Amino acid sequence: MYCPVSSSDIDFSVLEERIGYVFKDEEVLRTALRHKSALEGRDGSCNDKLEWLGDAVVGFFVADYLFHHYDKPRSWLSLAKSKLVSEECLAYLARKIELARFIELGKGEERSGGREKDSILASSLEALAGAVFVDSSSYEETRKVLELIFCEAGDISSLNLSVNYKGLLQRWCLQYYNCLPRYETLSQGNQDFYRVEVKIGENSIAWGEGKNKKRAEQEAARKALEVLSSGDQFPNKGQ
Repeated sequence: MYCPVSSSDIDFSVLEERIGYVFKDEEVLRTALRHKSALEGRDGSCNDKLEWLGDAVVGFFVADYLFHHYDKPRSWLSLAKSKLVSEECLAYLARKIELARFIELGKGEERSGGREKDSILASSLEALAGAVFVDSSSYEETRKVLELIFCEAGDISSLNLSVNYKGLLQRWCLQYYNCLPRYETLSQGNQDFYRVEVKIGENSIAWGEGKNKKRAEQEAARKALEVLSSGDQFPNKGQ
C-alpha cells in the first residue's frame, strides 16, 4: 500500500524513462495521473478529459498497428483490437510500467485500494497516452511511446495476459448482434467435469469443457471468439 502523496511530491523521471518520453510541460503529466478523487470536492483539473482523448489515441494506435502488421480479415482485427484495448489489458500494461506509484488519489480511494483497481489503472494509462499526444503535438511521438508499452517483447501479439473471454464475447455480441450470448450446460459427468455450449440467438457457436462450470463457460467463450474472428459460421446479425 502506498502512502497518499500530492502530485507535486512525485518524481516522474523514472516513469518518463520507462516510456521513453520526457514531458516539456510536466503539469500535463501531473494532470494525466490525477484521479478525480484527489480533488475531494475542490476545484481543479483531473485526468477525465485526457482519459477521453487517450481512449481515442490508444484505439487508433492499436487499429493502425494491427492493420499494418497482420494480414487478417476484418473480424479477426476487430476482435484483436477489442482484447488489446480492454480494461484488463490496459491495466496489465499499467502494472508492467508500475504506473500505480505515480497516480494521485484521494484519501478515500487510497484506503479502498484504488491503486490496484483495473478501472483506475486502465483509465490512467489512457490519460497518459492522451498527455503524450497533447504535450508532443505529434502522433508519431505518441506511437513510439505506445509501441514501447504494448510491444515490450517485440510484437503486440506477445502480450501475455489473463483474458476474461466471457466479458469479451459479451461486448462483441452487444456491439455486433445486439444480444447477449447464452450458455447451456450440455453434460455434467460428475462434480469435477462440465461441458457447456454457447449460443448467439439460436445459433450454436462453440462448446467448452472444464473442471467447473465457470471454467467451461470461459473455454466455450474463447472458442466462440475464435470462430467469430475466423469469419466462418457467423450467425446472422439480429438473430
